[in-house]
Amino acid sequence: MKKKSLVRRLPRLTYRLNMKDHILDDNLPSPESWPKIERLHLPPRTNLGLLDALPLELLHEILPQLDLRTLADVRRVNRRAIELVNSLPQYKAISTHARNALRGILSIETGRWITCRTLYEKLCTPGCEQCGDLGGYLYLLTCKRVCFLCISEDRLYLPLSRRRASWKFGLDSRILNTLPRMRVIHGTYSGRRKKFCGPSVLVDYESALHAGISLHGSLSAMQQYVAGIEAQKLQAYQVRVAGVPQTGSVTRRVRRPPTSDPIDSESENPFRFVAVAKVPWLNKSSREIEWGFHCRGCEESTGRPFHYRRKFTAASFDDHVKQLGNIRGGRHVEY
Repeated sequence: MKKKSLVRRLPRLTYRLNMKDHILDDNLPSPESWPKIERLHLPPRTNLGLLDALPLELLHEILPQLDLRTLADVRRVNRRAIELVNSLPQYKAISTHARNALRGILSIETGRWITCRTLYEKLCTPGCEQCGDLGGYLYLLTCKRVCFLCISEDRLYLPLSRRRASWKFGLDSRILNTLPRMRVIHGTYSGRRKKFCGPSVLVDYESALHAGISLHGSLSAMQQYVAGIEAQKLQAYQVRVAGVPQTGSVTRRVRRPPTSDPIDSESENPFRFVAVAKVPWLNKSSREIEWGFHCRGCEESTGRPFHYRRKFTAASFDDHVKQLGNIRGGRHVEY
C-alpha cells in the first residue's frame, strides 16, 4: 500500500532539472548540415549482390555485430544497403532514441571500437556502470552508461592527450596508436561554458592505464618506471637551469618538466564533456523510454547520497526514499 501511495505522490516528490550541461550533444553540427543520401521515398534500383542471397534473419544476426564505422560505410553503398541497415531492430532503436549518441560517435571517430549491438545494449541498460544510479549519459570513447556525478568526478572518464597518457603511464607511440581515441569537436563544454583549448586527439584514460600496467607488469612497476623518468627529466632540467647565462637580474626561462597532473576542476573541466551524449533508458519489455527524474528532497544538496544531480526511475526512487527517509517540507526526514 505504501508503494502505491508513493507512486501517486511522485509528481509532488520529484522534478525534472532543466539545465544545459554543454556536452558533445550541444557542439555537434546540426542534422541539416549532414549530407542527404537517404532518398527513402525512392525504391532501390540495385541489390547487394551475394548479401541479398542470405536470409534476412541471418543478416539481422550478422550486421549488428559490425562496428558503427563499418555499418555507416555499408549504408553508403546504395539505397538497398540503407534499407537493410535501417531494418535492423537495434539500429532502428538507436536512430530513434539515441540519435545524438550515434552522430557523436561518428563525429569523434570512435565508431571503430563500438558495435551496433553494444550501443543498443547500453541504450537498454539503465544503471551507471560506476555507481548504479540511473545513468542519463553515454561516455562515447568506450560506450559506457554513466551518471552526471561519475562523469564529473571519476578519473576514468577524463580523456587524456597523447602526450599526457605517454608521460603518466610510460607508453610509447606504438601502444598509444592501439588505444581507443577520439577526435575533439572544438566548442563550449561544461556548465561553466568553457571553451575547449586542448589538443585535437584524446585517448581513453582507463585503456591507457591498463596498457601501462600490462606493459610494465604491475601498477607498482609502472609507477616506479614513471617516477624514474620524472627524476631523470627533473635532473636534466636542473642542469640546464644551472648552465643558462644570466643578463643582469634576468635569466632566460627554461621550461620545467611536468611532475604532476593539472588541477581537475571536475564538473567545470571541459575535457570531461567532449565525449558525452545524453541518452534515455529504453525499457526492453515495455519498449518505452525513460529519462528519469530528480528528488525534491535532495534539491538543495550537493553531496552524496543527497546530491541534487542524482536521477531515479520509479523503482529506484522507492529504494532511495526507503534509504534516506520520507520527504516532508522539501527535505528527507526519518520515518
